[in-house]
Amino acid sequence: MMRIVLACLFSALIFNVSLAQNITGQWKGEFIDNSSKYGSWGGDKCEYVLELEANGSKITGYSYTYFSNGNKKYYTICKLSGTYNKAKKYVEVKEYERTKTNVPQEISNCFQVHKLTFFKKTEGDESLEGTWSPAPNQQGNCGYGGTILTRRNLKASFPGFKNPTTAPAYSRANAPKLPGTKPNTVNTKNLPNLQDKNKTATVVTKPVAPKPTPATAAPALSKKQAEMQETQLTPIKPALPGTIIAGNRYEKRNNTVIKTIEIENENIKVDLYDNGEVDGDSISVFLNGKLLMSHKKLSTQPLSINLSKEDLLENNELVMYAENLGSIPPNTALMIVTDGAKRYEVRITSDLQKSGTIKFVKKD
Repeated sequence: MMRIVLACLFSALIFNVSLAQNITGQWKGEFIDNSSKYGSWGGDKCEYVLELEANGSKITGYSYTYFSNGNKKYYTICKLSGTYNKAKKYVEVKEYERTKTNVPQEISNCFQVHKLTFFKKTEGDESLEGTWSPAPNQQGNCGYGGTILTRRNLKASFPGFKNPTTAPAYSRANAPKLPGTKPNTVNTKNLPNLQDKNKTATVVTKPVAPKPTPATAAPALSKKQAEMQETQLTPIKPALPGTIIAGNRYEKRNNTVIKTIEIENENIKVDLYDNGEVDGDSISVFLNGKLLMSHKKLSTQPLSINLSKEDLLENNELVMYAENLGSIPPNTALMIVTDGAKRYEVRITSDLQKSGTIKFVKKD
């Protein structure tokens, strides 16, 4: 009996350690230059963000470096790879490919290696702390120094975020109301805002205006006018799957599938936040080619979409279309998907060439 209890305690300890050291996600902070000669980044501190995806002991992801020089803000985005030793709480990542930058050629823009240790602090805060040095075989004064990054706490960073274990179950009765009462909430069964934004898609001949009369009350609608109003309301009905009702304003871009989520419930909720510094990112959202949300700004308050069984097919694609890149490219969002008691966190990146896409597949 004692052996069984000890085995259970040991398994629980391993499970808790595994949870505490899950480093997948976004880490944000800065790296500091400690060398005397290095000043190419416009100072001794640079904003630094790591987007990490851990698969066992292997790490892949992206780094984002930001610094200012005068009134100009510069950035560099790099692919990275590395390793993770869970027992030692040790992370080492190396930048190896520059995917996007606006740093002038005359400024040294070196790849870096960051050697970091995982720390679990009070109130659920987590950090990666350590040192950085230039990657091998580079020219110029690349510097060296320290790195401090912290994990974003959803409850602290996003006031609108609620723990799904305490949130009320989804139902049509408690679903958010139509746009107007909550401007950031969209219910896909009724899309009056889309009608307003896409009136040019329906060609309607206006009736001849009646002669002005001194009466203040509006004249009763004729049968013909009533029929024409009914025709104007037709686009509000949900479009057929694969139909784009947004007109020609949306140029064709490549869709990059970031994650596939298997859904179990008839209704799911999708919340979208700005992932990182709120910098004016604007997006439009499509489900299977149907416009759900048009030109909405990402912030610390969620943009919410409620999807019901009538909206979902066996296989579905939710596409985040970047309207702009904000002041800090690219356009990034944190998506929280609530499927009953399950919750998924996905970080989506879109730019003016490609759109981040999430696939929803109904569970058999």
